[in-house]
Amino acid sequence: MKRGSGKALSASSPPGWTVILKALADENRLQIIGVLLKDEATVQGLSDILNMKVYNISKHLKILEASGLVEKRKDGIHRIYSITPNLSFRYSRDNQVLDLGCCKFIFNDA
Repeated sequence: MKRGSGKALSASSPPGWTVILKALADENRLQIIGVLLKDEATVQGLSDILNMKVYNISKHLKILEASGLVEKRKDGIHRIYSITPNLSFRYSRDNQVLDLGCCKFIFNDA
């Protein structure tokens, strides 16, 4: 997975914190991450859950993907988004916490 600086994001090397924090600085992107921490989703699924336009979801997903936080896979005509496996050791599905080392993001159910 690539991030904004063009370097690969891996579990052994720390990600570019400024790129990641910049991506998470938007409330809509935080909401998307909160949903994706629970389960993978399509753009339409995220749109339905978050009551946002598909265009806006797609725009935010591109930023999250470029930061190395999310990835997509093809399933027929659909693109399914999920948290990158490289970050799987940094979050807990049970309590909805994304721990980046420098800071923690706690996602509460709405």
